[in-house]
Amino acid sequence: MKLAYLRTACYLYNQFSDYDASYLSLATKYPNLQLNSKTQVIALIEWLRSWGCRQFKKADEDISIDGIMKWYEINESKLPLTDDCLLDYELSANRIRIIGLFDELSNWRAARKERDGQRIDVRIGPVGAAKTLFVIRPNLFSPWDTSIYKKLGLEGNGSGYVGYLSRIQEELKEVKAELQNAGMEWDNLSKLLQKRHKAYPKMIDEYFWITITQRCDPAVIEKFFIK
Repeated sequence: MKLAYLRTACYLYNQFSDYDASYLSLATKYPNLQLNSKTQVIALIEWLRSWGCRQFKKADEDISIDGIMKWYEINESKLPLTDDCLLDYELSANRIRIIGLFDELSNWRAARKERDGQRIDVRIGPVGAAKTLFVIRPNLFSPWDTSIYKKLGLEGNGSGYVGYLSRIQEELKEVKAELQNAGMEWDNLSKLLQKRHKAYPKMIDEYFWITITQRCDPAVIEKFFIK
């Protein structure tokens, strides 16, 4: 991925959405989110709703809280360290662990709904799981949405999510190489992209959100800026 295209995509992301503001609000209040705290789980659920996760219904909030807290109780010891970074993380060596974390979280109940007179379970699902993993480990994990993983030919499960992280990792390495060739420091990336956070995997996800979900082509727009 060319740095110019990523810069354009991040600029458009800032213009098209206010998602960064709600993420930064949560991350500032809880820089190391602990999901064994009911207060922090409620804050997570409110943030997930602000990011479009409609499965977390207010009427069934107790179900959502219970599912997330139980998942965390079982899996806290399996989570990567808070300072693990995707850029140099050994995805292949940790593939099974990430798949397990993702699939189990995705399958927990978030709510219930009526269908044909019957009450059925609503799961956290692949989008809710990715966003939750991202917010508790933003240096390593990334959000995604359905249109992104389908367009990239990935399944909405743990295996597909590891594939997405692998794709992001490759893109980050290309961006880092371009920065180094230009004599720029990696730590200056967020400033260069005019981002108020340093969640590098999310920056690549912003590129996919712009190019796939919003159907904008940063390459075309970059050419327009150059003229």
